Amino acid sequence: MKRDLNNLNGSIEAARRAEWQTNCSLGLKRLLARAKLINQHYEKDFDISFSSMLLSFLVSDDPFSRWFRDYVKVVGIDVGRLLEERRVSQKILEYIASPTVLPERTLDSYRLTTSTTIYLDMADKYRESLAKGDTTYPLQVHHLMAVYIYEPWVHKRDLIRWGFDRENWSNAFLIQIRKIYQPEFDFWNASELDFWMRQHFRAFKTEPNFSNGPDLSDQDQDYVKYIKPRLPVLI
Repeated sequence: MKRDLNNLNGSIEAARRAEWQTNCSLGLKRLLARAKLINQHYEKDFDISFSSMLLSFLVSDDPFSRWFRDYVKVVGIDVGRLLEERRVSQKILEYIASPTVLPERTLDSYRLTTSTTIYLDMADKYRESLAKGDTTYPLQVHHLMAVYIYEPWVHKRDLIRWGFDRENWSNAFLIQIRKIYQPEFDFWNASELDFWMRQHFRAFKTEPNFSNGPDLSDQDQDYVKYIKPRLPVLI
């Protein structure tokens, strides 16, 4: 009976993993591939962990990861302490950031820690809430980053130890959301911004602070103008 239950739980977990991997944006696939490269320097039993995904935000090439690199510098996050705890050097991090992770390197079946499984599952729930039934709407990097901000589970103290103020992070995150998903562009962009504003209020019981942040880079302006409007429309 116990063996049957374990087999059932394993099957459910595999099905969930297959679902988010099938509906995963290229940007997130590349981030997870980089997380695996980071994790192999300090973890043998798993491919991806809570900390390797966090570090992967610093070396990935999607708009939210590029913004995050600037954010951690501005607010003084102790990246060095995180690298030291995980026995990863800055040189290794820079090496992983330098090459482009090709799509064919993102098709691995990952061995996930419990935290990673929960984070990706929560990110996919965010995606489902935003998709409003559109099964083509992909799981994206900002869905995963939002879990660190709004649902860090047992890792709240880790984030505090490394210097993260999650409410401040949320405010900066929302500014970036508003710049990429410009609410005046269409109803669905406004819906996206409203959804994350509600997550902020639910988590921190305060209204978001939309003080001016830095302008989008030329690269990210091109993303907003040419790429993002071609993503599946939320229906």
